This record gives sequence, C-alpha cells and structure tokens, in this order.
Amino acid sequence: MRTILTLFIAVPLLAATPSRLKFDSTVCDFGTTNTPPSLTGTFTFQNSGSTPMMLRRPVTSCGCAVASVKPERLQPGKRGELVFTITLAVYMRGAIEKQIYIQADNPGEMGVTLIAKANLIPLYDTEPMQISLGELRLNAVTNATIRLWRTDGKPLDIARLQPSQSNITARIEPLANSNNTATVQVEIKGGGTPHWFYERIGFYREGSTQEVAMVPIYARIVGDVVLSREEVYWAIVNRAMPGSRSFRVKASDPSRTLTITNLACTVPGVAMNSAPGPGGVGYEVTLELHRLPAQTVRGTISFDTNMPSQPKVTIPITINILKF
Repeated sequence: MRTILTLFIAVPLLAATPSRLKFDSTVCDFGTTNTPPSLTGTFTFQNSGSTPMMLRRPVTSCGCAVASVKPERLQPGKRGELVFTITLAVYMRGAIEKQIYIQADNPGEMGVTLIAKANLIPLYDTEPMQISLGELRLNAVTNATIRLWRTDGKPLDIARLQPSQSNITARIEPLANSNNTATVQVEIKGGGTPHWFYERIGFYREGSTQEVAMVPIYARIVGDVVLSREEVYWAIVNRAMPGSRSFRVKASDPSRTLTITNLACTVPGVAMNSAPGPGGVGYEVTLELHRLPAQTVRGTISFDTNMPSQPKVTIPITINILKF
C-alpha cells in the first residue's frame, strides 16, 4: 500500500503599495461647452517617494483619447505633466467621461486613474435631429423641414449643404426676424430599387471642408413588392450543414394579389420552394442548402411577379464558409 503525502507551502501575497504619484487633481472637468473638434488638458503630479521612478505609457479608455507624460523618468520631489487630447465629432452632445490610467514601472505599485469629462452642446443644432420617413414608395417624393440654429447666439454662417445622394435636395431659407436661425427645406425622392435608405445631409461653413452638423435620413424604399429581408446570408462554421433560411414576399397594396413564379438561384446546391404566407397573404420562400461550396460564394435569388412595376425581383445571397 502506497501513502501519498501532499505538502502545502504557504506563500505570502505581496500587497500592492500605494502609488508615489501624487496628482494635484485626478479630475479634469471642462464643464458645459460648445462641442469643439477636440479637448486638450493637463494633469500635474509629483514623485512623492524617495527614489526615482520610470513612468509607463498612459492607457486611455477609448481610441478617441491620447495621452503622454513628461518627463518619463522623474526624480524624487520633482514634478511632471500628463497631457491628453480627446478627439470629438462636432455634433456630439451630452455628458462624456474618459479615463486615463497611469502607473510607475515598478512591480506591485498601484496606478492612478484620471478622469476627463465635459457636457457638450453642439455649436450648430437642428430640430429634428434626424428624419425618419418610414416606408417611402418607389419614385415617390416627400418633403421635410429642419430648423437650424447656432446655440451661442451668433449669426448663422452655414454656407453649404451636402446631401449624401443625388435624390436628396436641400436649401436654406433664412428667417425674417433672426440672424442665427434658419429653416432647411428638404426634398427626398424614393429612387433606385427597393431598399433600406440610410442617408444624410451635411452642413458646412464658408470655405470649410469640415462638417459642422449633420442630419441623418432613414426610410425604406418600397415598390409594389415588399420583402421581409433584402439579402439572404448563411454562415457555415467548420463545414457543418446549416438549417434552412426563409423570407416573405407580399404586395405593398393589400388590395392587390401577388403572384410569383420561376424561382431561381445562381448558387449551386440551393433548393427553394414557395408556399402561401401567414394568413394567406403573399408567399413564404424557404431555402435549403443541399451541397456546401468549397469556399465563400455570392450570388442572387430571383423570381418573376405579376406586378408591372417590378416584373422581376432579385436579391443577393451569400454563403460564408468559416473555419475555426
């Protein structure tokens, strides 16, 4: 019979020692301010220990902030600075808070977390802040009005509006009794093919290429045929056969009866069938993958309809082969 003897050796844990870095303040509060391109500040500190210290590179809580220290080697009793810059989008608003962590290059010595914060008010503001149109009929035209003003009370100096697409037009109309407020008249046409619409209008000052304000525009461009999804995507992990995919097709006008025929897919190995949709409205198209492709492949699904404005509908399909 063997006896197993287990020895437990107690190893004392080394407690972290307080930081020798003594900051005049660990919080830099910019208060309420119009949103600038960036915020820059300085934290000052002292080596309160009796030996020199090497400072590690500061670590920030997000990629929009950078920080540096000088000097990197600090003698006892001497003072140094940590300078930071936070890059901002000019239309950011509300409270922000960023953290900066700094530590001496000495095992077991605690670091210090610094906080930079501000309450941002955009210099140029709009009402509404975004335009949500819901469903917009293909080739239909709709209009919207935006109120635009400078929050500091100075004269409005917007010289150029830049829509992200040619089917959006916008113009400024100054108000008769105000030099810091105007309205922007917007016209949007549901052009192209049915799709989700994510566009914007940028606002620029005279001679500037820097956008100082922006209003996003959201809509879904719909024709006579409405799809529940505008793309079919399969992610295949380690060659495992996936389940089926499906999408629904219906007429945008409930009083019209939709008929679809000639379902086809350009990707080999994809089988499709259609059945009446829920409540007998439209169709539910189901796809099954009977053969895996050797690598990621993209193609299209198409079908014919009885709608004169959309006699043929095509949607993209992607089969993404993933290996882990």
